[in-house]
Parts: sequence; structure tokens; C-alpha cells
Amino acid sequence: MTFQEEIRYYADDMVVEMTQILVDRNMLTLEKLGDLQGRAALTLQGVDQLIIAEGIVGEHDLLKILADISHIPFHPIGDFKIEPEATEKVSAKVALRHRIVPLSFQNGMLQLAVSRVPSLAMADGLRMVLDAGLDFVLCPESDVSMSLTHFYGLGAETIDQLIAEAETMGIGEEFRGEEDIAVRTQETGMVRFINLIIAEAIKMDCTDIHIEPYEDTLRLRYRIDGILQQIPLPKGVERLRNAVSSSVKIMANMDIAEHRKPHDGRIKVHCLNHDYDLRVSVIPTGWGETCCLRILNRGTTQIDLDKLGLSKYQMPKIAKLTELPHGVILMTGPTGSGKTTTLYSLLSRLNKIGTKIITVEDPVEYQMHGISQMQVHSKIGLTFAASLRSILRHDPDVILIGEIRDSETADIAIRSSLTGHLVLSTLHTNDAPSAVTRLIDMGVEPYLIASCVEGIVAQRLVRSVCKNCKDTYPPPPAIISEMTNFYPDIIGGADFIIGHGCPSCGFTGYRGRSAINETMIMSDSLRALVVAREPANIIKDLAVKEGLITLRQDGWLRVIEGRTSVEEVLRVAGRMEE
Repeated sequence: MTFQEEIRYYADDMVVEMTQILVDRNMLTLEKLGDLQGRAALTLQGVDQLIIAEGIVGEHDLLKILADISHIPFHPIGDFKIEPEATEKVSAKVALRHRIVPLSFQNGMLQLAVSRVPSLAMADGLRMVLDAGLDFVLCPESDVSMSLTHFYGLGAETIDQLIAEAETMGIGEEFRGEEDIAVRTQETGMVRFINLIIAEAIKMDCTDIHIEPYEDTLRLRYRIDGILQQIPLPKGVERLRNAVSSSVKIMANMDIAEHRKPHDGRIKVHCLNHDYDLRVSVIPTGWGETCCLRILNRGTTQIDLDKLGLSKYQMPKIAKLTELPHGVILMTGPTGSGKTTTLYSLLSRLNKIGTKIITVEDPVEYQMHGISQMQVHSKIGLTFAASLRSILRHDPDVILIGEIRDSETADIAIRSSLTGHLVLSTLHTNDAPSAVTRLIDMGVEPYLIASCVEGIVAQRLVRSVCKNCKDTYPPPPAIISEMTNFYPDIIGGADFIIGHGCPSCGFTGYRGRSAINETMIMSDSLRALVVAREPANIIKDLAVKEGLITLRQDGWLRVIEGRTSVEEVLRVAGRMEE
């Protein structure tokens, strides 16, 4: 049955009946209703919008009431698989103007998602414009907003105006970083467009923004949960390629006249009640300048080891490392594997009145109260090694080194532990045993490694399956057999899940990440292998015999617990044991 056959009231009449239901259920008082109606008339907002904005009734509950009144079904957009034929049927201009998301187009009927009950006039107008029968579905506004951005491009509603302004006014507007970029401001031209890109990235928990020009396109990608995802941009944005890069450079106080060599800058923004630092890197390419913006939260953080979601096998081992009086603790893994976050969670346990903690980092990614933090400045000679020499004269108990990059830093770190300090740092290696051979390659004597290194933790981040669109599926029998070998007692009741994609997860099937770990605590037998310069595979074999849970094994536990998928563990740690 179509919308026209089912609808019983105009949209305004539905709001009246909806408010009467809320009053009858004691969810809204007559006095409050009168206040809302008065403000709605002044602000031209709907009473239903004000009810949701003030938290009187949740959006889902309100939409369910409206669904009962209007006979328009209520569903999250995640319940539907959006068909390309439908999005092609509705232009970006029409979709954005009326806030509608096309879901399917079959047999001349176009199914549309809306966040408010449409009026008959709106329905009739859309039917004429789209030349199709219409069927509506009520969905949350957040679903509609994210879907419009995903299918029609970021900034599609203003692209024509941006092109005109960039051509007539230029891109030299003043940038004021103290305003909240998540709120529509009076900024004009390209600054508003760049703010929109940054604000959307922050809302989506993005860590890096990539703006890349090509011969006839401009590509925007966000790194979300460790994976680069392309963000659609509206048609016509390729005409703004040079204006976009120039605007980013203006905002970062960089030389816009220099197009021949790479250069760096910083942007400070305020978004959603938080301050952010954006490290900007610009490099020249054949079709223009590519911009990469790393997003760092400037707020003071409280990171708790208990809230990192470590597995029950890894948590006791990692927590025990914080009880050591001295020695070296190493975190290993590729860039973006959460090493710094885990190290800071260890520091939060060590951060006490009786303990002096100093860090040297490049850059300082987290601000933590009670800890002295140094920023490396290579241009003035303040390297990791130079900073460490000064730190040792500052009477620390615990030292955190952002990264061991060279032999000099490695040597100082090792020798610092010999003088009674607890040293925490990171290395780039594939697994925990490989950290030993990496230090030897840097020139550190094996006997020093054996006597100083107390524990090595390898880490990867696996994406968590989206809770809003998860579904069960059967993994391959070989994988089931491998899991059974490691966890025979708990695999019987496991539900293996995967996400099929929804607006909440950006149609990826994943939302958020958790760590999988491989913790190698140094024993006397392992130290003997290190002194003998045995290769990493021999060290690993002995560590496994002594109880080492490998990255892949820890990943299988996350699959059995229903946190992630088999495909995700294979992507992150699949090659480790093949």
C-alpha cells in the first residue's frame, strides 16, 4: 500500500495528535507544550524537533508514535540495502533539499527514507518531479544525514556556491580557529568547505584526512579504524582542486606561493567542545599538491588499562609489567597499531605522587596530568638521544621514549635501565621476538638486551563488528578447526558475526577497534637464547612452549567472543603463522 493510500492526516495534524498522546502518557505537560508551541512559532522549528532537541522524548520513541499515527513504517536505514538504481533516480539537489534518501526503485515505485512525516503537498511535488509512485519509511535524522553524505558527497548542498565564490572572491579568507567548526558559521568560501571536511572527519573518529588531486578529479579519504575510506564528494568539486590545497595551507600558516617542495604546518580547531591539533603535510604531485592532515586531540586524557578491552590472557601479563622497579618494556607493531595508547595506559598506573615520570615524544599525542612531557625538535638538535641525556639528569623514575629509531637512542634507553630506571618505548617489528633481533641490528650488545629487557608486547588493532548491522555466518571449517585447537572449552557456544553495512558504520560493517596482543615476558631460558644470538623464530618457538599467546591466537579469542570477524583477524595477523 502506498503512502497516499495509507496517510490519514496532514503532517501538522499528526504533530497535534502526537503531542496529545505524549500528554496522555504523562510524558509532556500542557504547560511545557504551550512553551514549545510558542517557541516553534518564533523559530520556525517543528514542535517535534524541539521535543527531540530538549530530550523530552527520544527520537526513536517519537518516530514510532508518528509511525503508528501515519501508518508509515519506522525502520533504521541499516535494515535496508540501498540500491544504486534508486540513488540514480533522485538527484542530489532534490535529495538534499527535501532530506530524502532513496532506498529502492522497483516496478515504478520509489521507496524513500525521511526523518519527518511528509506533507501531502511535499509528497505530490516529489511524485511529479521524480515521475514515480512513492513509498515512505521513517528513519532517524542521523541515518538520513549520514546516508546523504555517503551517497551524494560531502558538501553537496553548497558546492555550486563554493565554486562561484572561489572564482569571484578567491580563497584568502581569514581563518579563526576558536570557533566550533561543527556548527554552521558565517565563514564563506573554501574555509567553510575545509571546516566541513575536518568536522565530518572528527565526527567519524577519523585519524587522518587525505585530500588528493588527480587529472580530472579530487579524491577525499578518511582513515577510520586503520583503513582508508573514500568519502564521496559532489560533482563539480574537481574545479576546486587548487583552491582546496591553497586554503589548507592558509589555515596552517604555510607559504601558499611554494608549490615545488614538501612542507608542514599545523591547524588548531575547536569542534564538539574539544580542541584539536591537525598536523598538516603537503607534498607536490603531478596534478597539484596532496594534503594529509593528522588529527590529534589536545585535551587531557585519562587512559585506563582496564578499559582497553585486553583479553583475559593478556591483561595479567601486561599489568604485571607496571610492577617492575626497573628494566625496559617494549611495545612493537606498525604505525597506527595503538602502541602509544597502551603505553600511556601503563603510565596511568605508574602515575603516582612518589614517581617522577618524563616522556620524550614526536609529537606529544596525549596530555596527561602529573607527567612531564618533552617534544622532540630535530631542527634545533633536540633529538630523542639528546633529550634522553638531559632527562637522565632530571632524576626520573620512569622514562617513556616515543620511539627507538636509531642505535644511539637504543643504547641510551638500554643503559638507562641499568641505572635503575623503568624505560618504556616502541619499536617497529612484526612480532614480539623480532624486537630482540631488531635491537641487535641497531648495535645493542645481546648481553645488555638479555639483562635489561623485561617484557615485549606486540600489538595490532582489529576492527569491531558494527553492533547495528551484525549478522551471523559460518567460518570455513579449517578456521573452526584451528580455533578449536586453541580454545576447545569456549568455542562451542560461539556466534561468528560479520557486519553488512549501515549508516552508523559508514557502510563498512565495522565500528571501533580493539587490540590483540602478544606478550613475551623474558625468562632465563629466553635470555640465554638472546645472548647466543639465536634468530627470532627460535626465540618464538621457545616462548610459545612457555605459554606465549600469539597475535593470531589472541585474535581468534576476539572472534569467539563476538567482537570481530574471521576476515579481520586474517587481514591483521593472518600471515604471522602461515
